[in-house]
Order: sequence, then structure tokens, then C-alpha cells
Amino acid sequence: MRFATFLTLFLISLISQGWSAEVLISPSGLFPVHRFTMKHLAEELIKRGHTVTWFEYGFQKPDIPLPKGTKEIYVEVSTKNQNLRDIYEHRNHSFHELVWYEAEMDKGHQSNAWLASIELCDQLLTTRKTKQIFDTLVNKKFDAVVVDDLYNPCGLIHTGLQHSVFIYWSMTGLRTESAWANQSPSPPSYIPVYGTGYTDDLNFLQRGYNFLSYLKEIYVHQHLILRRIDKIAEKHYPNKTVEAFYMERNASINFVNHPPIFDFARPYMPRVNFVGGLHCRKAKKLPPILQKFVDEANDEKGFILLSVGFTFQWKYAPRTVKINILEAFHSLPEIRFIWQYDGEPIANLPKNIHLAAWLPQQDLLGHPKCRGHISTGGINSVIESVWHGVPVIGWPLTIWGYDNLLRVTARHSGFMLDKKILSKQEWISAIHRIYIKYYKDEMLLFQDMVVDVPYTELNHSAFWVEFIHRHQEVPHARSGADELNIIQYFLIDVIAFLVSCLILTLYIFYYLIKFTLKFIWFIITLPIRMIFGYGKSKGKEMSSKPTPTKTTAKTETTNIKATAPKPPAKHSPPKTGATIKIIPKTPEATTPTPTQRKNKPKAKKAD
Repeated sequence: MRFATFLTLFLISLISQGWSAEVLISPSGLFPVHRFTMKHLAEELIKRGHTVTWFEYGFQKPDIPLPKGTKEIYVEVSTKNQNLRDIYEHRNHSFHELVWYEAEMDKGHQSNAWLASIELCDQLLTTRKTKQIFDTLVNKKFDAVVVDDLYNPCGLIHTGLQHSVFIYWSMTGLRTESAWANQSPSPPSYIPVYGTGYTDDLNFLQRGYNFLSYLKEIYVHQHLILRRIDKIAEKHYPNKTVEAFYMERNASINFVNHPPIFDFARPYMPRVNFVGGLHCRKAKKLPPILQKFVDEANDEKGFILLSVGFTFQWKYAPRTVKINILEAFHSLPEIRFIWQYDGEPIANLPKNIHLAAWLPQQDLLGHPKCRGHISTGGINSVIESVWHGVPVIGWPLTIWGYDNLLRVTARHSGFMLDKKILSKQEWISAIHRIYIKYYKDEMLLFQDMVVDVPYTELNHSAFWVEFIHRHQEVPHARSGADELNIIQYFLIDVIAFLVSCLILTLYIFYYLIKFTLKFIWFIITLPIRMIFGYGKSKGKEMSSKPTPTKTTAKTETTNIKATAPKPPAKHSPPKTGATIKIIPKTPEATTPTPTQRKNKPKAKKAD
């Protein structure tokens, strides 16, 4: 009996080892929210018996714990370039000044973040100790690799050096460059480019600007970012060929971090899978302090949540912003406010306001007394609001937050504030507006469609990782567009050929029509010209009696003699085919002369 039990456990162990996969997850270290999102996939894979290795690099390790059982490799990169550190950590004063004071953050800041991450990757590979760690990962065999596609050049270089089968994870929506990489069609006529702030309803001028933005995104990503990644790879691995452009296209699966119907309707390739909301779950019991604060809230007015996520810090916010929000909340004592706040302490805090540097956001959004969510537009934050059915007051501090919130407000599930620094009265008006029943009804309708799927996004993402482990490649999910260059993809060569053929055809047709019309006109007018032209000359000969002129008579006589046929020999028949040519009269001989009338009968007798 004991032997049978031992044998059973041994066989189960062998089977589990046979199906167990070695998975590498490589997020971007620029934004902590990427680590927060991808750790849920790591946790699910570990529960399924897989081995997960976590590779991340940066200046400082985020305070977000990973699931138990994860083999974490965090590489701290040191640099003397303080500007690079400031850009990479998003803690410098200039960044926060732009966030609060500019009408919108220019997308050039995204390119700067890319360049900073490339410089950091170069520093990692330059330092001997950190490069040895990276080379160890390159030489280790993984069954599946999951790579963050935003600000993670070393992750892309790793897949190129290892020639691994990998999953490319887009932490935003499907951006223009991401769609270009996986060949998902993105017609700029109705698909808005991220950063433009447009919906899928575009007028003429918007389509023109959207098209130029599309070309700009493709150019910047391919010629400024990917080429720099190639140079880094060539610098540190001169004997190996790594082309970032083809590595992006070589991804077997593309994860997109939002639900299927969250974005505006658009075409996707089969290898694109939606995993947005994989971290969403049902609300749990609140901590005692929060639970007491929420229980004391009015049943009708409930409470409103204000959160800004991981990126922004209240200690850098202008004092005017904080004072206006505080006074607006204080003037509405019937409503409770829970504010994610990590700034300097606030004296004499009103009783209807609760402050905390960290909040269990999903537990609060899922509470039945939650009436609204003031959000800056982080993709996970917005998806959580939709998943729990809470209408949104959009307060976008960046252009990316604006685009994420636009996906919600376009469905009338909330509204957006039109500026960043609002007065006390503007905040009060916005809070009163979110209590309109229309927004709640529209959000519940949107929520029903988003969550009504035959799977959870977490199980869905884990399934595709296991799918890659089992099959290694998904050739049937690829299209022939992978082998086309930009001229072939947009049929520029075909269009040029067809236009040339059309121009040549029109050229030939034009001259053919022109010749045909001239020929027809000649045929039609020939009898008329022969009849009326001869009659007119004869009439003039019969009726005119001009004054004789020596020059005219001499010219006419010479012409007749030159053109008249020779008389036939005596006693011989006349030659056939002999004709008399009528020479057109010269301008001087406009009327017949007596000499012409005298010589003309003689010419007839000669015939």
C-alpha cells in the first residue's frame, strides 16, 4: 500500500515536471505600475506549477512585493548622470512642473523616457558585474519569455540574443508602433493615434492631423528608438546579430492591457490577446479604520474616491491645487471623501475627509457606498472603475491619461475636467454632477459588456503562456505582412504601376481620338469641299470680266502649258489615264483674263 502511494506521488511529480515551464518575466523598471500588473501573471503561473524568473533593472527597487516562489533578479544600475536618473525615476522638478502647469504633456517626454531607458540599458551592459548577470539570463533556457514593450530595451535585446519565443506585453492600449509591429491594421482615417486626444469620429482636419501623427509615431519609433537599441546590441555583442525591428515582429503573442471592447472598435491580428483587468477582483473587507469611516457615510451620498496612482506625488503639487480640493471637500459635509495623499501633513483635517498614502482601491471601488472616482487616467485605475461600475470624474494630468479617460467618457460613463488647476467652485460643481443618475446607468451598461466574457483575464493570460510552452510558435496567427516592407505593405509600388499605366492609356487614347476625329472630319467634308470648291471657281470664270494683266496672263499660260498633257501622235489612239491637273490660282490671278479665255478652247481641242 505504501509502495503504491509512493509510486503514485512519484508519477505525479514526473508529470508535473514534464508540464512545468521555465518562464521569464521582464517588466520595465520605469513605472512601478508595470511591476504591479505583471506580478499577478507570475502569481497565477506559480499556482499552476510553473517556475517564474523575474528580471528587472533600474536605479531603485520598487516597494511592490512579488509573489512567493518568484526567482527575482533585480539589477541596480549606478550612474553619475543625474539628469538620466531624474528622467528615469520621474522625480525631478521639471517633470512635475510640466504635469501641473502645461495644458498637456508633449509626447516628446515619451521619447525622452525611451532614450533614458536605452542609456540605462547601455550602462547595465557596460558594467562588468551587471553584464555577467545579464549574460547568465541569456545563456539560460526558458520555455516562454514575457517582455514589457514599453521602455524595456534590454528585455528586447535578451530575446534577440537568445532567439527565444516570447510574448510582447503592451501596458497601454495598442499603440501605433505596437500595432505596426504585429501588423494589426491601423487606418488613421478612423483609428485615433494615442496622444491626439481624438475619438473614432474624425472630421477632415482631425483626419489630416491624425495621419501626420501616425507617420510621426512610426518614424520616431523605427528611426530613433529601434536603431539606438540596435547600436547598443552591436556595441556589446558585435558577433551576434540583433535587429530590434525584426525582434518586435517576431513576437508570438501580443498582450494588450485592456478588455476587448474597452478601446474604440478596430481590427486586430489573431496573435493579439486582451488581458486588461487581469488584476481585477471582487471587493474584500476594508481595514478597520476605513471600514468605520465608510460605515458612517450617508446611504444616499456615500463617498467619493480620489486617487492618482503610482506616478504622481502630492508633495510636488502646487499649493493652490491642494487648497482648492481641500476647501471644496470641506464645503460638502454630507459627502465623505477618501483621498490618496502622500504630501505634507494637513492641519485641522475636516471630519468628512480621510487621507492615506496607500489605499485598497478595488475594495473601495467595489463598496456599495462608492458613488464616484476622481481619476487621473491611469489605465489600471480606469479599468478598475469600469469593472466595479463606478462613474468617473476624469482629471487628466498627462496626454496618456486623457486618452484612457476618453475611452470611458465617450461611452458617457463619466466626464472629464477641462483643466488641471480648478477653483473651489469648479470642484464642487463637478462633484454634484457625478451624482446625476445618467452617468451611473451608462457605466453599469458598460460594465456589463466588459465583464461578460467566458473567462477571466488572468486565466486567459496564463493559458496563452502555457500555449507558447506547448507549441513554441504560432505560425497560423502570422500574416504575410511580416515579409513586406512599407512600400509593399501600402501597395505603393502597385499604385505607382497602375497610375503609370493609366497615364499611358489616357495618352494613347487622347491621340487616337484626336486622329479619328480628324479622319472623320476629312471624310465628311471631302465631297463638300470638292463640290462647292469647284463650282465656285467655275462661277467666277463665267461671270467675271477682269482687266487684263500681263503678269497674270503669262503665269496662267505657263501653268496650263506645264500641266496639259502632250497631244497624241497622228493616227494613234489617245493614252488612257491621261488627266489634266487644275493648278490652284495664284493670289494675283483672281479673275480670268482675255488670254485665258482664248487659250482654254484650244486646250480642249487638243484633248
